[in-house]
Amino acid sequence: MIHNSDQSSSTVALAAKQPLDLKIDLPTTAWQPTKVTPVRTLGSGRAAQAILVKATGVDGEERLCVEKVFNPGLLTRFIYRFCFQAAFPYQTSHHAILACYHRRRVASKLIKALVPDVQIAEPLYVRWDDQASAFVLAAEFVKGRGIRPAAARPDRIRNRIFAKAAEPQIQTVEEIDQLLDVMSRLETMLQQSGLVGSGWQVSKAAVVSTANLLKTEAGYVVVDLESGIPAMLVAHYVLAGLKIRSLPLFDDVDPKGLEQFLMDHQQELSASLGQHDFDELKADSEQLIQHSQAWKHSEVSVFRSGLPFFSSAFQTLYRKRCIDHWQRTGQTDNDTHQRFTNSKRLYSRLTYLAGLVPGPVGRFVQKLSGNSHFATRVRSLIFDSGVRKAAAEKFCDRKSKQFVSEGRVPAGRQFDSPGLSFQLNWILSKVAPATAQRWLSDHEYRKNGLIRIWLLLVSGRFQRAMGQLRMQSVIRSWQRDGRLQPGEYEQLTERCASHELDEYSRCFGMHLSVKLASPLMVPLKIGGFAAFAASGNFTYLLPIMVSPLLRTLITLTQMIRNRRNDTAYGEAFVVGMVPVLGTLAFPIQMYAADRTLSTFLIRDATARLSRMIPIYGGQDSRLEIFAIKAADLPLEIIDASVNFTASIRRLFSTASVDSSDTQQSAPITYRISRWDALADQQLSLYKAEEKLEATTDSVAPASPSQPARRAA
Repeated sequence: MIHNSDQSSSTVALAAKQPLDLKIDLPTTAWQPTKVTPVRTLGSGRAAQAILVKATGVDGEERLCVEKVFNPGLLTRFIYRFCFQAAFPYQTSHHAILACYHRRRVASKLIKALVPDVQIAEPLYVRWDDQASAFVLAAEFVKGRGIRPAAARPDRIRNRIFAKAAEPQIQTVEEIDQLLDVMSRLETMLQQSGLVGSGWQVSKAAVVSTANLLKTEAGYVVVDLESGIPAMLVAHYVLAGLKIRSLPLFDDVDPKGLEQFLMDHQQELSASLGQHDFDELKADSEQLIQHSQAWKHSEVSVFRSGLPFFSSAFQTLYRKRCIDHWQRTGQTDNDTHQRFTNSKRLYSRLTYLAGLVPGPVGRFVQKLSGNSHFATRVRSLIFDSGVRKAAAEKFCDRKSKQFVSEGRVPAGRQFDSPGLSFQLNWILSKVAPATAQRWLSDHEYRKNGLIRIWLLLVSGRFQRAMGQLRMQSVIRSWQRDGRLQPGEYEQLTERCASHELDEYSRCFGMHLSVKLASPLMVPLKIGGFAAFAASGNFTYLLPIMVSPLLRTLITLTQMIRNRRNDTAYGEAFVVGMVPVLGTLAFPIQMYAADRTLSTFLIRDATARLSRMIPIYGGQDSRLEIFAIKAADLPLEIIDASVNFTASIRRLFSTASVDSSDTQQSAPITYRISRWDALADQQLSLYKAEEKLEATTDSVAPASPSQPARRAA
């Protein structure tokens, strides 16, 4: 479930009909809002958080925009600082964020003229966000979807082996192949035009770059042209960086290459775009070159510039970048900012030296030395109990909203003072996943979880209902993302409610009881694996084996209980013993009963596993699409095995096929038990939670796939 951020109820605005103070100079032709109202958080990536907002212009026009709030994680910041010895630029440098704005405008016009079947999400404005202490790039909201995986082919290998040579082989073009062709043309055009670094965002060599494009009714749209990490992993881009003396590449532009390209293609571009748009293209190109050079030359970047400290040009740009950033973040007040601006000193100032200390300690000393208002407030906090109490309440209020938005505590939970409860939750927010903290801190959440685990063990009706609800939830998620083939949603939904799968749905639900304990088990597994790596003692790996043992026990119990019903459990028993993959036990087992639904669940499971892989994983990445397609191999093995065992069973079976089908399709009845009332209550609560999630996903009038959830 995607939780709305605490910004969802806030509004950034000034007086009516007055442009919003964006705290950055934009071209006079740029669209500027008077009010920005966040709608919901779409997602987070390595470098930014994507938020859907409703922006109102001076004329009252409302637009749905996607704001990228550049607030990268620790790993992204570390990689950038290692490569360039500077803070992440799109978060801190106004030249870098303006380069983003003009780069998109340049790329948009070039793509429109030279690759007309592709578009780019147009940039609208940039601004500074005081709450996030970061720059924001706003682009138009695009309705589209990600890659639709090809249909399953569990007979692919057998068709190749046993197909007759005379029979023509039907070659189908998969959507991923079409997308890669588009990306190849885009990459070539961007590199030839001088936007060398931007080619990395649409490069086939970048495994996750396929998520940067969405498919719409009009064609493909590029929704993300800003990098999160440098282009270091592909030799071609390393050579390109050496060629333009910028290593490693990070959204670099080749000034001479861009100017020469516009000159060589002037006639073609002006004829396609019109003279007015071509003039805008040239103006944006000049601004892009100017801001890119100012941004790059303000970074130490020993791999690019050697040791630039003795260069007067570097000192001027570097000092201005530091001073401007200090003022925006409140590290310096107006008087200090003016004094620093009028002086050429930088390296010897305490404000600068404290910034070399990483983390909150360095920032605190910086602000203490550069902001007299902050220093006065710190003294008040030390000597004035009233100020101390008010500051503590404000801090608790801010953290309470953060905990709620992250799903760490229940909605409405408010900490009024920094007591023991607040301190424990604050510590948990630093060291524990959100689900684990919610389990420990929310009595109602924990009680419902334990009740559901118990009901999944004792109530057959609840087991089947939860198994069906879980499968329906997965089907809906694929439908929302536009991943299902036409008519597949209705077919899967119908099969999910089939009585043929009553027993397997029930057992699938029982296996969910093991998953419900994951908020507590996952930290134990991670800690146990770390302890094993440090000590080599296999005893620490026991938490990893808890889930397989419980699944095996559940399956074995059902085998004994239903030994006279001729229900197959063999495959589920074997697969359930495997860590991680054991979740596929009953999807694999139900393959003989319903191949369509089982195939879908297995493909979804492989997709989820691929998204867990760091750096290369993620939705709509080539790795995920490959994993979904690679599921055809185990599916073919399962299909061949089921066909083989079915043929053997038919040799010894005396029942007709019709009677067997009738017996399988007969609904299973469950006895009324003392747990029915409790089961009804929990099912209603679970359905309400599912309905709330669906409502949250549909707040914005978007297509099934939210385009900007991957924009970061």
